[in-house]
This record gives sequence, structure tokens and C-alpha cells, in this order.
Amino acid sequence: MWAGWSTLETLRHDAAATLREAPTPRELWQRRPTRDELLTRAKDHRYLIAGLLVLLVLAAGDTANNGAIVNRPLAPGEAQRVAFPYPPQVQTSTPSIRRLLDAVANGERLREQAVVAAAARATLERARAEAAAAAAGEPVPWLTTGIAPVPGSTPGSVIPGPGGLVLPARGLFTSGFGSRWGTMHQGIDIAGPIGSPIYAVANGTVVDAGPAQGFGLWVRIRHDDGTISVYGHMYDFFVSVGERVPAGMQIARIGNRGDSTGPHLHFEVIEGGQHVDPQRWFALRGLSLN
Repeated sequence: MWAGWSTLETLRHDAAATLREAPTPRELWQRRPTRDELLTRAKDHRYLIAGLLVLLVLAAGDTANNGAIVNRPLAPGEAQRVAFPYPPQVQTSTPSIRRLLDAVANGERLREQAVVAAAARATLERARAEAAAAAAGEPVPWLTTGIAPVPGSTPGSVIPGPGGLVLPARGLFTSGFGSRWGTMHQGIDIAGPIGSPIYAVANGTVVDAGPAQGFGLWVRIRHDDGTISVYGHMYDFFVSVGERVPAGMQIARIGNRGDSTGPHLHFEVIEGGQHVDPQRWFALRGLSLN
């Protein structure tokens, strides 16, 4: 019993001594670390301090946004964070339909170019074969026009009118020379079924026959007085560059190639290097398109 009491007394004595030795607040203030000691400890624990600062910033952000979804209507200018299971996939801009239309138009241009090139090759090969047959004295298979041949006329041709001129095609006069749709229409248009004959308007020499931008297929003839006649949007043609053609000879057939809205012949006259009104040009020479 006495031993237990002695142990208890010893413990009480040690506790009292510990309390007596505990520093007072003044002593603790006097023992505070110096500025250099604080800088040294901060340098030793800089990564821990940086991590704590990041956590504090994130916690402050969550506190500002409350981090909760509310059911009340949001006030003007108020935002609310919403959690997504996956990152939202939002289309930033609507693709323009112009890109699709341009692609379609480009495909149509490429298709038309391929068709025109094939037609040009076929007609030039046929023209060479017919020229070779004519040079050998063999009959030339001119495309029939459905018009009864006139004695003394060129096969497949029509009789020249006043001044030795011939109208370039038979059909409906649809568009004249001058301003049209905001641009200059430098010729006239004569509509007709695809395959209808096109004639050389006067004696001359073929200077172009084949593909041409905007025209699909064209033929240009330089006449004896220097005037140039132009025939465009043709289905095919039967002459070659350098060939001499008489007035009224069928040189091609009406088509719908190139920049065309329907089967027709686009016809131009170039005089002295300038485009002139073909309708007036014919009228001055005694021919009328009506």
C-alpha cells in the first residue's frame, strides 16, 4: 500500500515540475524564429508550401461558385458550373453550304471538260479521215441536213444569199447583242434542237476548232475580208484548223456544252478586232434573222 502511494507522489511531483518548467507566453515570443530562420525553413519546404497555395486557390474557386446545382432561375449575368461525365462536344461553327456548292460546281466543270475533250478528239479524228478520203478521191460522208441538195451546191450546204452570206443556223432568235445580266453579251443566240446544222456564214479558213473556255466546243473562221465569225456551244464539229470552207457548208451541230442554259448556237462577228452586232451585220448585207 505504501509503495503505491510513493509512486503516485512521484508522478505528481514530476507533473508539477513539468508545469513549472513550461515557458510562459513572453518566453515563447522571445524564442520566435528569426527572419533568416523563417526563410531557410520556407526554402526547405518550398514544394509543400506551393502545393498548399494551389489547394487554397482551388478551394476558393469552388467556394465562389458554390459547387452546387440550383433549381432556381439564374439571375442575369450569373453562371453555374455543371458537371459532365465527358467533355462536351460542341460544334463551334456551322459549315458553310458554299463549300459544298463549290465542290459540286467543280465536279461538273471537270465532267464537262472530260466530255468536251472526248468530243473534240472524236470530231477531229473524223475530220482528218474525211480529209484523207477527199484527197484520195473517195466520197466524203457529209452529215445529211435533211435539205434537198441543190445542183451545183456543196454537199451538206445551203444556197448563199445576198452578198454570198448564209445565216449560221435555223432556229429561234432568243438573245441579242449587248448588255445582259450585268455583263456584255458579245453575240446573238439562236435556239434549236441538239444536232441541228450550223453553217459557215461566208467563205473562209478555219482558225480554231475544239474546246474553248465558256463555249464548250467552238469553231472560228476567218473570212476573206478579215472578218472572223465565232460559233459556240456546239455538240460536235466537222472541220479542222487550216481547212478552207465555202459559205453555207455545214461545219458543226447545235449543242449545249459550256456555259449554256439550253441547246443553242452562240454566234459572234469580230470586225477590225472589235465585236459587232451580228444582227446588224447581217442586215447591212441583206439578210434578216426573222
